[in-house]
Amino acid sequence: MKYSYTYVYFILGLLNVFGCGDSTDTGNITTPSAEIDTNPPESFEVTGQVLDDNGSPIPDANVLIGGQPDTLVLTDADGLFSIWYTNIYKGTPAVVASKLGYRSQGFEFFKPETPVAFKLREIKEPDNTEYTFQNPGTGDDQREENCSHCHTDFVKDFWTSKHSESANNPLLHDLYAGITRIATSEEECTAFGGTWKMGIEPGTEDNAIEKCYVQHGVLSDLIPSCSESPLACDDPSLSGSNLPTEFGGCADCHAPGIDGELMGRDLHDAVGLAYDAGIHCDTCHKVKDVDMDKPAGFGSRLVVHRPGEPGRNTFAWDPVYYGPIKDVPNVAMAASPQEKFNQAVFCAGCHEHTQQALVPDTTLDSDKWPNGLPIQSTYSEWQDGPYNNEATPCQWCHMPSYIDRSNAVDIATVENQSITFGFPRPPEDVRQHIFRSPLEGSPRLIDTAVHLSVVAQSEGNLLNVSTSVANVGCGHAIPTGEPLRAMYVVVELDEACQNATLVDGPILNDIGGYISKGIVGEDITINGLEVTWHTEVNSTVETALRIVRPTGEFEEYIGIGHFSDTDLSPSEKGLERYTRISDSLITDSTDMVFTTATPLEYRDGDIVYLVEHNTTIQDGQNSKGLAGQLGQSFAKILVDDQGTQQVPHYRATDIIRDNRIPPGSNVVLNHTFELQEGCATGTITAKMVYRPLPINISKQYGWDSTDYVIATTESSW
Repeated sequence: MKYSYTYVYFILGLLNVFGCGDSTDTGNITTPSAEIDTNPPESFEVTGQVLDDNGSPIPDANVLIGGQPDTLVLTDADGLFSIWYTNIYKGTPAVVASKLGYRSQGFEFFKPETPVAFKLREIKEPDNTEYTFQNPGTGDDQREENCSHCHTDFVKDFWTSKHSESANNPLLHDLYAGITRIATSEEECTAFGGTWKMGIEPGTEDNAIEKCYVQHGVLSDLIPSCSESPLACDDPSLSGSNLPTEFGGCADCHAPGIDGELMGRDLHDAVGLAYDAGIHCDTCHKVKDVDMDKPAGFGSRLVVHRPGEPGRNTFAWDPVYYGPIKDVPNVAMAASPQEKFNQAVFCAGCHEHTQQALVPDTTLDSDKWPNGLPIQSTYSEWQDGPYNNEATPCQWCHMPSYIDRSNAVDIATVENQSITFGFPRPPEDVRQHIFRSPLEGSPRLIDTAVHLSVVAQSEGNLLNVSTSVANVGCGHAIPTGEPLRAMYVVVELDEACQNATLVDGPILNDIGGYISKGIVGEDITINGLEVTWHTEVNSTVETALRIVRPTGEFEEYIGIGHFSDTDLSPSEKGLERYTRISDSLITDSTDMVFTTATPLEYRDGDIVYLVEHNTTIQDGQNSKGLAGQLGQSFAKILVDDQGTQQVPHYRATDIIRDNRIPPGSNVVLNHTFELQEGCATGTITAKMVYRPLPINISKQYGWDSTDYVIATTESSW
C-alpha cells in the first residue's frame, strides 16, 4: 500500500485548518505523523487510546476501521483499545473514534506498532441560544457551501417533503390566526359572519395585511380578550401587555428552526429560514437525544444541543451534527453518534403528543385522561403493534433506502472511500430524506395500507353483504397523526337494486359530512312533500334528504389506546348505531322550504341530513356529504366543551371514540337487505376513502376538502 506524500501533507494540512491536526504526546502514544510505512503488512493490530480535551481517558468510546462495523470495539476504563485491521484494497483506510457528546475523529495514516492517540473534543453544555440555524441549500448545486455541497440528493429530497412546509403551511396559519380564505373583502367577510381586521402576513417581521377573522382560531380561543378587541391577536402594532402570551405549542414542532430560545414560541416568530424551510437538516441533526419523560417538542422531548464553542477559521461556531453513524470523522461534520436517529423513538419527538385543556375555563376528565388527551399516538400505536422491532421502525416506510448509493455523499464510491468521501454503508443506513407522507409515491403510501374485500350472498329475498377492511401495510393505526383525518368504508348497491330495504347494518354518521343537519320536531318540520328548515340553509347543488334514526345501541370495536380497554362497554366506546329510515331527491326549494320527490318516513327525533344528490366517489374529487350512506367511518373524534365533533386539537376537551384500525387488524361490516322484485342479481361495490380534512372545518376556513379512494372492490350475486 503506497501513499503520495503530497496527499499526506494535504490531508494533515486540512486537519489543521479545521483545528483537528494537533500532534499530541501522551506518553508512548502519539498521533500519526507523515512518516508513512509504504509497505505495511496485509493485516495488523491497531492499538491506542481515546482521550478528552483535558487528556483524560474516555471509556466506552467507539473505535472501528471506517466502513467496517464488524471491527467495532469499545475503549476500556483507561480509554485504551485494540482492533484488527485488514487491507481490503479499496479507498483510503481510516481508524475512527467516536462517542455521543463528543466530536468524532479519524486518522487515515497509521502503521503497525505505532499506537494511535485520539483526542475527542467534548460538545460543551449548555445548548447555545445564540446559535443561528444554517441553511441546508437548494439541493441543486454541489458548489453551495452548505449541506448541498456533499448531500445534494438528501437536500433535494428534503425540499419535496412535508417537513419543508411545516412552518409555512397556509392551513396551519389560517387555523393559528383564525382566518378564512373565503372572504377577500370586508363586505364578503361581514356576509360570512367574520370580522375584518389587520394581522401579520405569515413569514414577515411586521408586514400587516387585511384578513377575515372567524369564530375560532388558536390565538383568539386561547386569549379571549383578543377576539373582543378591535385589534386582532396577530396585529403587528400590538405591544407590551397586549402581546399574545399563549401559542398552543404550534411552533414547538412546526417551526423548530426559530433562532434563540426553544419551545413556547409564537408561530409568527418563524421568519426567514425558519419559515421557508420548516423542519430542515440543521434542526434534526442538532438533536442530541430523545427524552420520552418530557413533553413533545423541539427543545423538550427532542433534546437539542447547538454548538456553544466559538468557531475557528470560517466557522461562527464549531460544527456539531448528531446522526446515526458511528464512523463519520469528516471534520466539517464534527459528527456525534446518536443511534436513536435510526429508531422509531426519534419520530416520537413530535408524533406522540398529549395535552391538557388549553382553552381557558375548560378542563379534562382527570379520571378518563389522567395524563392528558392523546392527541397524536402514532409512536405508541407502532409500539403496540406487530411491526415493533428494530428492522421496521418508522424510517423503514417513511425514509426508504437508496439501493444504488455507496453512502450519503453524492460523489462517493466504494473505490474512493475515505474520511473525505465517507465509507460504504448498507442500504438501511442510506435513506431518502423524503419523509414520505400518505399521499406520496406511486402507488401512494396509503394505497398499500389497506386490503378491502366484499362478499354478497342472496337467500330468497334477503341479501347478506360482508365487507372486510384490514390494516395490512401500516406499522400504526389507520388513519394516524392529525386527528382531523378520517377514513370511510362506503358500500353501494348498483342502480337496479338501490331501492333495496336495509334490514340491518352500519351507516355513516355525522363524520361522513353533510351540507346541513337538523332534528325532526326541533329544527325541521315535515308536511307531506314539504320539509321546512327553521334556520337558514344554503344549497347551491342538486341535493337530497336522508333520514336516519338513532337506535340507542352501540358498536363493539377493537379501538386504540384508551378505547382498546376490554372492560369498556360498547356505549363507553361511543360508536352509536343508526338505521336508515328514508331518503328522497329534492325537486324544488324556496327560502328554507324543500320539496321532495317522494314522501319521507319520519318521526320526531329523527336526524335529517341535507347532502349532494350525486355522491359517487371518485379519487381526488371535492369531498361530498356521506352521512347516511351505507358504511362506517374510522377516526379519532375530538370534541370541545360544547360537544362539537372533529374540532382542531387545541380546542379539545375529550375524545368520544377512537375506532381507527390497529396494525395487523381487520374490521368486518355486515349488512342485510330486503331485495325488491326485479333485483334477483346485481353488484355491490365497496370503497375505502381517505379524507384528510373534515367538511365542517373546511367550510369555516375556506379549505379544499378532498376525498381519496385508496381501495375498491365489488361482488356480484
